[in-house]
Amino acid sequence: MNTLLRLFVLFCFVTWSGHASAATTAKSKEKTPAKTPAKPEASAKAKADTPTKAEDKPATPSPAAVSTISIEDISGFEKYPKQIQSLVQSSLALTRLELSYMYGSNEPNKGGMDCSGTVYHVLQFQGLKGVPRQSDEMCNWVEKKTQLHLTPTATSFDSAEFDDLKPGDLLFWTNTMETKRKLPVTHVMIYLGKLKKSGKRVVFGASDGRSYAGLRRSGVSVFDFHLPKAESPTRFYGYGAAPGLLPMEPEPAVIAAVTKPVEKTVPAEKPAPPPVEKPAPPKEEVRKAVALVSEAKPEPKAEPKKTVVTETKPKSTPTTKTKSSSGTVKKSTSTPVKKKTTPPPPMSSVEKTLDRAVDSVRRFFR
Repeated sequence: MNTLLRLFVLFCFVTWSGHASAATTAKSKEKTPAKTPAKPEASAKAKADTPTKAEDKPATPSPAAVSTISIEDISGFEKYPKQIQSLVQSSLALTRLELSYMYGSNEPNKGGMDCSGTVYHVLQFQGLKGVPRQSDEMCNWVEKKTQLHLTPTATSFDSAEFDDLKPGDLLFWTNTMETKRKLPVTHVMIYLGKLKKSGKRVVFGASDGRSYAGLRRSGVSVFDFHLPKAESPTRFYGYGAAPGLLPMEPEPAVIAAVTKPVEKTVPAEKPAPPPVEKPAPPKEEVRKAVALVSEAKPEPKAEPKKTVVTETKPKSTPTTKTKSSSGTVKKSTSTPVKKKTTPPPPMSSVEKTLDRAVDSVRRFFR
């Protein structure tokens, strides 16, 4: 009996241990699927962000192979605005540091930067504020703050869509990698200008696949500026000036200055009332003239003096003598004296005194 009991207990223990191990394996199997679903999501994101070209997001950072130029190689650099000259000089300084292309970096101390990180670092170095970090955000920033020039139909730089392109402008590309962004801008660089020797256009930025002078470059470098081919899914989206880099041009002020003279000419045509007010001064002058005439009226009283003088003229010639038949000389002064005596009644006292004075003068000369 003891042996049978022992065998029974042993059998129960074995069966119980088997059920316990099976339960633990089942639990472990249930737990592992709960952890594994995170991996498919990460892989989906990785597929969504996998680049179609290695220039924007390489799997592993490649060693730096960069090119650089000097400001003497750029045509018309001395005519650039001071802010653009500083931007170009700081950009070319980064090309001499042998920085590789490093996705997600915007700091040269890490040994490399990506395309938007390079542009972000340069604009921050120029003192600009509010600079976005991603290329699509930079494109929206330019469109809202300054002006974004789109190039949907341009196939060469001779197109009119590139007439406003200037050194220092930000350049934007689309479809350089797969993305779920609302605005499909995935690459950004800075336009430097044209080379003196070849006349080719050059740009600055970070890439792993673009070329310069026929050589494939990788890192923060100078690159040739060329438009994507027709069969390529990549497209050049547009360009525009970085907000705050250059002072705003005074175009609105010029328009206001033109409109101001037009506004002034309209009231200048209404000076009709002044001629009506001018006749007032002449009226005052006429009144003054009348006053002078009225004051001169008492002068006619001196007219008798003139008549007296005229009457004295025949008397002033007492030497005229007439010979009579008897030879005696007679004076002709008697007739004028009678004329003086005739008007005594109407003469005033003043006239009488004048006559007396005249008579005394006559007597003196006689």
